[in-house]
Amino acid sequence: MLSFIVFVQDFPPLKALAISVFHSIAAFNNSGFDILGGMQNLIPYQSNVLLNLTTCGLILFGGLGFLVILDIIKNRSFRKLCLHSKVVITTSAALLLIGTILLKVTEDITWLGAFFHSVSARTAGFSTYTIGEFSNGGLFTLILLMFIGASPGSTGGGIKTSTFFVLLQSVKSLVTKTHFCAFRRSISQTGISKAYIITFLSLLVVCCGTFLLCILEPEFSFIQLLFEVTSAFGTVGLSTGITPDLGAVSKIAMVLIMFIGRLGAFTLASMWVIRPEPTVRYTEESITIG
Repeated sequence: MLSFIVFVQDFPPLKALAISVFHSIAAFNNSGFDILGGMQNLIPYQSNVLLNLTTCGLILFGGLGFLVILDIIKNRSFRKLCLHSKVVITTSAALLLIGTILLKVTEDITWLGAFFHSVSARTAGFSTYTIGEFSNGGLFTLILLMFIGASPGSTGGGIKTSTFFVLLQSVKSLVTKTHFCAFRRSISQTGISKAYIITFLSLLVVCCGTFLLCILEPEFSFIQLLFEVTSAFGTVGLSTGITPDLGAVSKIAMVLIMFIGRLGAFTLASMWVIRPEPTVRYTEESITIG
Protein backbone atom coordinates (compact mmCIF):
# COMPACT_ATOMS: atom_id res chain seq x y z
CA MET A 1 0.00 0.00 0.00
CA LEU A 2 2.80 2.41 0.85
CA SER A 3 4.68 1.57 -2.37
CA PHE A 4 1.46 2.01 -4.36
CA ILE A 5 1.18 5.61 -3.15
CA VAL A 6 4.50 6.30 -4.85
CA PHE A 7 4.19 4.22 -8.02
CA VAL A 8 0.65 5.34 -8.85
CA GLN A 9 2.06 8.81 -9.48
CA ASP A 10 4.04 7.50 -12.49
CA PHE A 11 2.03 4.48 -13.71
CA PRO A 12 -1.61 3.59 -14.39
CA PRO A 13 -3.38 2.28 -11.25
CA LEU A 14 -3.40 -1.42 -12.22
CA LYS A 15 0.24 -1.41 -13.34
CA ALA A 16 1.23 0.58 -10.25
CA LEU A 17 -0.51 -2.04 -8.09
CA ALA A 18 1.32 -4.89 -9.85
CA ILE A 19 4.66 -3.12 -9.50
CA SER A 20 3.98 -2.43 -5.82
CA VAL A 21 3.17 -6.07 -5.05
CA PHE A 22 6.22 -7.34 -6.97
CA HIS A 23 8.51 -4.75 -5.41
CA SER A 24 7.31 -5.47 -1.87
CA ILE A 25 7.82 -9.22 -2.23
CA ALA A 26 11.25 -8.68 -3.83
CA ALA A 27 12.23 -6.42 -0.93
CA PHE A 28 10.98 -8.68 1.86
CA ASN A 29 12.51 -11.79 0.26
CA ASN A 30 15.79 -9.90 -0.27
CA SER A 31 15.77 -10.87 -3.97
CA GLY A 32 16.01 -7.31 -5.26
CA PHE A 33 14.62 -7.93 -8.74
CA ASP A 34 14.25 -4.74 -10.79
CA ILE A 35 10.87 -4.55 -12.50
CA LEU A 36 11.18 -0.99 -13.82
CA GLY A 37 13.52 -2.02 -16.65
CA GLY A 38 16.50 -0.37 -18.28
CA MET A 39 18.79 -1.37 -15.39
CA GLN A 40 17.68 1.82 -13.64
CA ASN A 41 16.56 0.00 -10.50
CA LEU A 42 15.20 2.61 -8.03
CA ILE A 43 17.42 5.46 -9.23
CA PRO A 44 14.40 7.57 -10.34
CA TYR A 45 13.17 7.40 -6.72
CA GLN A 46 16.46 8.09 -4.93
CA SER A 47 15.01 11.15 -3.17
CA ASN A 48 11.59 9.64 -2.40
CA VAL A 49 11.65 9.21 1.37
CA LEU A 50 8.49 7.08 1.57
CA LEU A 51 9.59 4.45 -0.97
CA ASN A 52 13.14 4.37 0.40
CA LEU A 53 12.04 3.81 3.99
CA THR A 54 9.31 1.34 3.00
CA THR A 55 11.79 -0.71 1.00
CA CYS A 56 14.37 -0.57 3.81
CA GLY A 57 11.77 -1.69 6.34
CA LEU A 58 10.81 -4.71 4.23
CA ILE A 59 14.46 -5.64 3.66
CA LEU A 60 15.32 -5.39 7.35
CA PHE A 61 12.23 -7.32 8.41
CA GLY A 62 12.94 -10.11 5.93
CA GLY A 63 16.64 -10.17 6.79
CA LEU A 64 16.20 -10.55 10.56
CA GLY A 65 15.02 -14.13 10.25
CA PHE A 66 11.70 -15.71 11.10
CA LEU A 67 12.91 -17.02 14.47
CA VAL A 68 13.82 -13.49 15.54
CA ILE A 69 10.53 -12.08 14.27
CA LEU A 70 8.56 -14.67 16.26
CA ASP A 71 10.69 -13.99 19.34
CA ILE A 72 10.03 -10.24 19.08
CA ILE A 73 6.28 -10.78 18.65
CA LYS A 74 6.20 -13.16 21.61
CA ASN A 75 8.29 -11.20 24.13
CA ARG A 76 8.14 -7.57 22.95
CA SER A 77 11.08 -6.65 25.18
CA PHE A 78 14.77 -6.72 24.28
CA ARG A 79 15.68 -7.94 27.78
CA LYS A 80 13.39 -10.98 27.45
CA LEU A 81 14.64 -12.01 24.01
CA CYS A 82 16.76 -15.13 23.55
CA LEU A 83 20.50 -14.80 22.95
CA HIS A 84 20.19 -15.42 19.21
CA SER A 85 17.69 -12.57 18.78
CA LYS A 86 19.83 -10.16 20.80
CA VAL A 87 22.92 -11.01 18.76
CA VAL A 88 21.08 -10.60 15.45
CA ILE A 89 19.45 -7.29 16.38
CA THR A 90 22.57 -5.65 17.84
CA THR A 91 24.84 -6.83 15.03
CA SER A 92 22.37 -5.74 12.35
CA ALA A 93 22.01 -2.30 13.96
CA ALA A 94 25.79 -1.86 14.26
CA LEU A 95 26.40 -2.89 10.64
CA LEU A 96 23.63 -0.58 9.48
CA LEU A 97 25.10 2.39 11.35
CA ILE A 98 28.72 1.74 10.37
CA GLY A 99 27.80 1.03 6.75
CA THR A 100 25.80 4.26 6.49
CA ILE A 101 28.66 6.36 7.86
CA LEU A 102 31.31 4.71 5.66
CA LEU A 103 29.22 5.09 2.50
CA LYS A 104 28.50 8.73 3.28
CA VAL A 105 32.21 9.39 3.85
CA THR A 106 33.39 7.60 0.70
CA GLU A 107 30.63 8.63 -1.73
CA ASP A 108 28.98 11.88 -2.79
CA ILE A 109 25.48 10.73 -1.88
CA THR A 110 22.81 11.84 0.56
CA TRP A 111 22.39 10.38 4.04
CA LEU A 112 19.21 8.73 2.78
CA GLY A 113 21.17 7.14 -0.08
CA ALA A 114 23.91 5.97 2.28
CA PHE A 115 21.34 4.48 4.66
CA PHE A 116 19.47 2.79 1.81
CA HIS A 117 22.57 1.13 0.35
CA SER A 118 23.79 0.09 3.78
CA VAL A 119 20.51 -1.80 4.16
CA SER A 120 20.30 -3.04 0.57
CA ALA A 121 23.86 -4.40 0.51
CA ARG A 122 22.85 -6.91 3.19
CA THR A 123 21.56 -9.14 0.31
CA ALA A 124 18.60 -7.12 -1.04
CA GLY A 125 20.15 -5.81 -4.25
CA PHE A 126 18.18 -2.59 -4.77
CA SER A 127 20.07 0.62 -5.55
CA THR A 128 19.14 4.28 -5.81
CA TYR A 129 22.54 5.33 -7.21
CA THR A 130 24.64 3.89 -10.03
CA ILE A 131 26.94 1.36 -8.33
CA GLY A 132 29.41 1.50 -11.23
CA GLU A 133 30.18 5.13 -10.35
CA PHE A 134 31.12 4.34 -6.74
CA SER A 135 34.72 4.79 -5.61
CA ASN A 136 36.89 1.83 -4.60
CA GLY A 137 36.26 2.73 -0.96
CA GLY A 138 32.50 2.65 -1.44
CA LEU A 139 32.63 -0.61 -3.40
CA PHE A 140 34.80 -2.22 -0.73
CA THR A 141 32.35 -1.14 1.96
CA LEU A 142 29.52 -2.75 0.01
CA ILE A 143 31.62 -5.90 -0.49
CA LEU A 144 32.09 -6.27 3.28
CA LEU A 145 28.39 -5.75 3.93
CA MET A 146 27.43 -8.23 1.19
CA PHE A 147 29.85 -10.84 2.52
CA ILE A 148 28.40 -10.62 6.05
CA GLY A 149 24.85 -10.63 4.71
CA ALA A 150 21.63 -11.14 6.64
CA SER A 151 20.77 -13.39 9.59
CA PRO A 152 20.19 -17.17 9.99
CA GLY A 153 16.71 -18.37 9.11
CA SER A 154 16.10 -15.29 6.98
CA THR A 155 15.58 -14.72 3.27
CA GLY A 156 19.12 -13.37 2.82
CA GLY A 157 22.56 -14.83 2.21
CA GLY A 158 26.15 -14.17 3.30
CA ILE A 159 28.00 -15.71 6.25
CA LYS A 160 25.26 -14.26 8.49
CA THR A 161 25.33 -11.65 11.25
CA SER A 162 25.55 -14.20 14.07
CA THR A 163 28.67 -15.75 12.51
CA PHE A 164 30.30 -12.32 12.26
CA PHE A 165 29.36 -11.55 15.88
CA VAL A 166 30.87 -14.81 17.15
CA LEU A 167 34.09 -14.11 15.23
CA LEU A 168 34.44 -10.64 16.78
CA GLN A 169 33.62 -11.85 20.27
CA SER A 170 36.03 -14.77 20.05
CA VAL A 171 38.85 -12.46 18.95
CA LYS A 172 37.98 -10.10 21.80
CA SER A 173 38.02 -12.92 24.36
CA LEU A 174 41.38 -14.19 23.09
CA VAL A 175 42.97 -10.73 23.16
CA THR A 176 41.58 -9.78 26.58
CA LYS A 177 42.01 -13.32 27.94
CA THR A 178 38.44 -13.43 29.20
CA HIS A 179 35.78 -16.13 29.04
CA PHE A 180 33.84 -16.12 25.80
CA CYS A 181 30.34 -14.85 26.50
CA ALA A 182 27.70 -12.42 25.25
CA PHE A 183 24.73 -10.87 27.04
CA ARG A 184 25.63 -12.88 30.15
CA ARG A 185 25.47 -16.15 28.24
CA SER A 186 28.28 -18.50 27.26
CA ILE A 187 28.65 -19.73 23.71
CA SER A 188 29.81 -23.26 23.05
CA GLN A 189 33.17 -24.06 21.51
CA THR A 190 31.30 -25.92 18.78
CA GLY A 191 29.53 -22.71 17.77
CA ILE A 192 32.83 -20.82 17.66
CA SER A 193 34.48 -23.51 15.54
CA LYS A 194 31.53 -23.56 13.15
CA ALA A 195 31.73 -19.77 12.74
CA TYR A 196 35.40 -19.98 11.76
CA ILE A 197 34.76 -22.87 9.36
CA ILE A 198 31.86 -21.05 7.67
CA THR A 199 33.95 -17.90 7.25
CA PHE A 200 36.97 -19.80 5.91
CA LEU A 201 34.92 -21.81 3.39
CA SER A 202 33.06 -18.67 2.31
CA LEU A 203 36.31 -16.76 1.78
CA LEU A 204 37.62 -19.74 -0.18
CA VAL A 205 34.58 -19.67 -2.50
CA VAL A 206 34.86 -15.90 -3.04
CA CYS A 207 38.63 -16.02 -3.62
CA CYS A 208 38.43 -18.95 -6.06
CA GLY A 209 35.52 -17.35 -7.92
CA THR A 210 37.32 -14.02 -8.18
CA PHE A 211 40.52 -15.70 -9.38
CA LEU A 212 38.56 -17.61 -12.05
CA LEU A 213 36.87 -14.44 -13.29
CA CYS A 214 40.22 -12.61 -13.33
CA ILE A 215 41.40 -15.24 -15.81
CA LEU A 216 38.20 -15.32 -17.87
CA GLU A 217 37.44 -11.59 -17.84
CA PRO A 218 40.80 -9.71 -17.90
CA GLU A 219 39.19 -6.57 -19.36
CA PHE A 220 37.49 -5.77 -16.05
CA SER A 221 39.19 -4.42 -12.93
CA PHE A 222 39.86 -6.55 -9.87
CA ILE A 223 37.46 -4.58 -7.66
CA GLN A 224 34.66 -5.03 -10.24
CA LEU A 225 35.16 -8.80 -10.37
CA LEU A 226 35.49 -9.12 -6.58
CA PHE A 227 32.29 -7.11 -6.21
CA GLU A 228 30.49 -9.31 -8.74
CA VAL A 229 31.54 -12.57 -7.07
CA THR A 230 30.76 -11.36 -3.54
CA SER A 231 27.38 -10.13 -4.71
CA ALA A 232 26.69 -13.56 -6.20
CA PHE A 233 27.86 -15.41 -3.10
CA GLY A 234 25.72 -13.22 -0.84
CA THR A 235 22.79 -13.61 -3.27
CA VAL A 236 22.58 -9.83 -3.32
CA GLY A 237 22.16 -8.91 -6.97
CA LEU A 238 24.05 -5.62 -6.94
CA SER A 239 26.42 -5.07 -9.85
CA THR A 240 28.78 -2.42 -11.15
CA GLY A 241 27.17 -3.01 -14.56
CA ILE A 242 29.44 -5.71 -15.96
CA THR A 243 27.05 -8.67 -15.53
CA PRO A 244 25.53 -8.55 -19.07
CA ASP A 245 29.04 -8.42 -20.59
CA LEU A 246 30.35 -11.54 -18.85
CA GLY A 247 31.09 -14.59 -20.99
CA ALA A 248 29.04 -17.80 -20.89
CA VAL A 249 31.57 -19.65 -18.72
CA SER A 250 31.73 -16.73 -16.29
CA LYS A 251 27.95 -16.63 -16.01
CA ILE A 252 27.84 -20.37 -15.30
CA ALA A 253 30.47 -19.84 -12.60
CA MET A 254 28.35 -17.04 -11.12
CA VAL A 255 25.31 -19.34 -11.08
CA LEU A 256 27.28 -21.97 -9.15
CA ILE A 257 28.53 -19.34 -6.69
CA MET A 258 24.98 -18.11 -6.13
CA PHE A 259 23.85 -21.71 -5.55
CA ILE A 260 26.65 -22.27 -3.02
CA GLY A 261 25.88 -18.95 -1.33
CA ARG A 262 22.20 -19.78 -0.98
CA LEU A 263 22.67 -23.27 0.45
CA GLY A 264 25.78 -22.36 2.43
CA ALA A 265 29.36 -23.47 1.89
CA PHE A 266 29.38 -25.32 5.22
CA THR A 267 26.22 -27.24 4.33
CA LEU A 268 27.59 -28.32 0.95
CA ALA A 269 30.93 -29.31 2.45
CA SER A 270 29.47 -31.34 5.32
CA MET A 271 26.58 -33.06 3.54
CA TRP A 272 28.96 -35.52 1.87
CA VAL A 273 30.65 -36.55 5.12
CA ILE A 274 28.71 -39.35 6.82
CA ARG A 275 30.79 -40.98 9.52
CA PRO A 276 30.49 -41.54 13.28
CA GLU A 277 32.48 -39.36 15.65
CA PRO A 278 35.84 -41.06 16.39
CA THR A 279 36.21 -42.54 19.88
CA VAL A 280 40.02 -42.46 19.82
CA ARG A 281 41.94 -39.19 20.12
CA TYR A 282 45.64 -38.54 19.60
CA THR A 283 47.90 -36.99 22.23
CA GLU A 284 47.56 -33.20 22.27
CA GLU A 285 50.63 -31.08 21.49
CA SER A 286 50.86 -27.31 20.95
CA ILE A 287 52.22 -25.53 17.87
CA THR A 288 53.31 -21.91 17.46
CA ILE A 289 50.56 -19.70 16.02
CA GLY A 290 51.17 -16.18 14.69
